[in-house]
Parts: sequence; C-alpha cells; structure tokens
Amino acid sequence: MIVKQNTETNEKKKKVRLTKRQLQAMETKNKIYLAAVREINEKGFNNVNIEDITTAAKVAKGTFYTHFESKEAIIAYTFEQSDQIYEQAIKRVEGKSFLYMATYFVRFCYTEYEKRGKGIIKAMISNYFNFPGKNFYSHDRVLYQCLMKIAEDGKQQQVLDASLPTEYYADILLSTMVGVEVMWCFDDQERSLADMIEEIIRITALGLMK
Repeated sequence: MIVKQNTETNEKKKKVRLTKRQLQAMETKNKIYLAAVREINEKGFNNVNIEDITTAAKVAKGTFYTHFESKEAIIAYTFEQSDQIYEQAIKRVEGKSFLYMATYFVRFCYTEYEKRGKGIIKAMISNYFNFPGKNFYSHDRVLYQCLMKIAEDGKQQQVLDASLPTEYYADILLSTMVGVEVMWCFDDQERSLADMIEEIIRITALGLMK
C-alpha cells in the first residue's frame, strides 16, 4: 500500500514538473489570451484582428500562431478553461442536497465566468457553430458530466423521479443555463450573470423536484 502511494506521488510529481521553456510557453500563451480577451471585450469580436491582439500583448504575430491557430481558437481555449472551473465547482458542492448542488454549482461557475467580460461571452455564443465537428455541449464534456452528477444525486436523494433518465434532467439544466447566458448578453441593465442564472436554476430545480 505504501509502495503504491509512493508510486502515485512520484507520478504526480513527474506530471507537475515542467521545464523552464514549458513554463515560459504557458506564460506567453496566457499573456496573449488575456490581451485578446481585453481587446474583444472593448471592441467586439468581429472588430478585433490578430494584429490588435499581438500589439496589445506585445508579441510578434508569429508568436501568436505558435499558440493559437486563429482568432477563433481563442474562443475554443475559453471553453477549455471553463472545464477547469466546472471541475472545481462540482467538488465544492458534492455531498449536498440536490437544490444546493444545482444552484451553488452555477453560482460558483458563473461568478468566475463573468469575470472574463461580456464581450468574450458574446463571442463564445456567436461562435458556437463555427467549429465543424465540435460540440461544446456534448455529453462527454465536463459540464454535462457535472450536471449528470447533480441529477443522479437528486435521484438518489429521492427528490427527482428515478424513473426518468438522468440525461432528461441534465438536458433541462443545460438548456436553461445556455438560455440565461444568451439573455444576459442582451441585458442592458448590467445585472450580474451569476445572480440571474442562480435565480433561474433555483426555479428550474424546484420545478423538477417531486
């Protein structure tokens, strides 16, 4: 048992240990990404070009293409980062009641999500269909798996009808989240996205409960 634990610890250390060049590459990619987000939030996705981003990031155009194949790749990278947020969020609510899990999962996710700015979120929504063969809301994505976990816990807690497929509940929660995102982008009252989505998901969750 001790040998196994030591082996696992060593494997984790190997995964964590990065070379100086790898760390620099990560820093540069993050620098470019943050500059792109600022430009997109300020000017709008369609009004920003690669040169705007590289000028803001103070890097050469070739450096941009080392890390991102296109401006649209910034959007795909944002979705990848979202998966990390979802993983953190589900750990925070595990073991709680279904209603708590549903509402505070989205509260945590969208509090972080909103920090990116409305411009980049609008760009994500408007570019949903610009990636052939890529489904950002597929059943194997982290977000969907988190919603499945929440729904499955609700069934085990006997507050959701166990005779209905878990996917049924996950689909309703997901479609509600996406709908609120879109409505928030059109909102001119500057309301908090996290507040809006928590309120609507709470209402939705209560409606799903027996």
